Amino acid sequence: MPAGNVAAAPAPYLRSVAAVHRHVAAVFRLGTDQAARQIVVAASPKTGPNGALVSTNVRLRETIARTTRVPAGTRVVTRHSLRPGRYWVQVSAAVTGLDCLPAKPCRASWSNVRSLAIPR
Repeated sequence: MPAGNVAAAPAPYLRSVAAVHRHVAAVFRLGTDQAARQIVVAASPKTGPNGALVSTNVRLRETIARTTRVPAGTRVVTRHSLRPGRYWVQVSAAVTGLDCLPAKPCRASWSNVRSLAIPR
């Protein structure tokens, strides 16, 4: 993908996903002043009005606690594994530096959705 398209892509932008011993490895780019929040894996690519994968289809949802910098962006690997099958993956991010309260939480931005096959 040409660099110009990545710059114009919505943030966060999910560049790639792969299965690593039945765990999900995802590489993504964040916008300026964004921090990674969650990685979500669902049994359907359907998204809701907020852009997130529909919660009834979610099979795995983890808070992103530990990441690794790689040349293509930021890499995260899920702590939990998945059964073999076809899944769809998405990451979320929130703007840093804002005062978010439990009564008025900061709105999450959701990435594009990528498909993933966990082999037998």
